[in-house]
Amino acid sequence: MRSQKTLLDYYQELLDKISLADARVFRKELRKAFRRLVPEEREQLKQWFRSACVCKLPQEERITVPVRRS
Repeated sequence: MRSQKTLLDYYQELLDKISLADARVFRKELRKAFRRLVPEEREQLKQWFRSACVCKLPQEERITVPVRRS
């Protein structure tokens, strides 16, 4: 039996693949991930983003993702 990927795993994998390819698509997918994930997963995605993605980009290319509180 195959184990299913969580939505968080899916977005981490997707964002990792597009992180250096297209900044516009990356921001769009990151926002979509934040809308679809539950608060716990959002925090995990933020931690992953800070450790895995942001450090790959030069300081001037780093983006800030606004998070709406619900």
